[in-house]
Amino acid sequence: RAEYPPMAHCATVLVEPALQALAPMVLPSGLLSYELVEGDAEPRGESVRYSLIVLLGLLRAEQAGVAVPLATKRLRDAVDAALDRPEVTPGDVALRLWVESRADTGSTAALLERLERLLRSRGGLPAREGLELAWIVTGLAAVPNGSTRAMLSAALDQLLGDNLAASGLFRHFGATGRRRRFPNFATEIYSVLALAMVARQGLDKRALGAACAAADRLLELQLEDGGWPWLYDADRGTVVERYEVYSVHQHGMAPMALRELSEVSGDERYAGAASRGLPWLFGSNELEEKMAPLERGMTYRSIRRVAPADRLWLYANTATAATVGRSRRGRGRLLEVNRSCRPYELGWLVEAWADEHAGGHTR
Repeated sequence: RAEYPPMAHCATVLVEPALQALAPMVLPSGLLSYELVEGDAEPRGESVRYSLIVLLGLLRAEQAGVAVPLATKRLRDAVDAALDRPEVTPGDVALRLWVESRADTGSTAALLERLERLLRSRGGLPAREGLELAWIVTGLAAVPNGSTRAMLSAALDQLLGDNLAASGLFRHFGATGRRRRFPNFATEIYSVLALAMVARQGLDKRALGAACAAADRLLELQLEDGGWPWLYDADRGTVVERYEVYSVHQHGMAPMALRELSEVSGDERYAGAASRGLPWLFGSNELEEKMAPLERGMTYRSIRRVAPADRLWLYANTATAATVGRSRRGRGRLLEVNRSCRPYELGWLVEAWADEHAGGHTR
């Protein structure tokens, strides 16, 4: 049986090493790298999006009174200098709005204009992937004022309209397309977080019920070892493909969303489900692997099917889910650990647990 720390100590075990692991991922440009692969001497690539997520985590830690090893102003300046890059999406600008709620630079109006312009040029809200739409709701809700009200209303109408399936889960896109009904865990959990934040501020009466309905379905589908499966059929409310099971879902994204929802709703089941996912990191998983070796400067990204079986299982499960409504289970065979780490994973870890690490609660 795998050994893991009591849940009350997870923040202490995880947060400080995660903060220290971020420093080697900073590039000369001031931005964060795209990926660190175990055994490589240097990190790979560069990412504006991941830099934004790390910045959010660092600002959360600073608010909680936790010392951080990176200069947040330098990172924010590097992000702002890169916002005109072609890879920057409306969702990324929304993340920058969220940053603005924690580090007011007087940029809200300019960011809103940038967000509107990008949406117009890229198909509008229906064309946004589910995680981006959730970030747009989150970013607008984080800086509520007269200027954001109309855009937030439109984004919520999209999320709670065409994007919401009868199962309670959220579709991958509002617009039509083959992938529309098959969202990943990110679409679901970011939507739950966004709606919980909207509900906390009383910005839309529909938000809390929709957040709870989606979370209830996710709890029903949580794996027996506490893992969060990857791909869903939103129309049927079922799991299509469990792999990859990602570490960031266990230590970061599920805890930050479900703990937020627990507080807003008063229902401890949600925080409990997030806690049930933590032992997975410490070896209570199908490979009995420690997935958070932060002493090595990283968390391992995921447990996945080996190639090319990964694509074959994905295609087969998606096809059978679309036709007969169920997928093949396929567990425990031809699996491996993805021994890489992306900086945003550590950013969300810090976002989720910084306040607990500080010994207080600042949400």
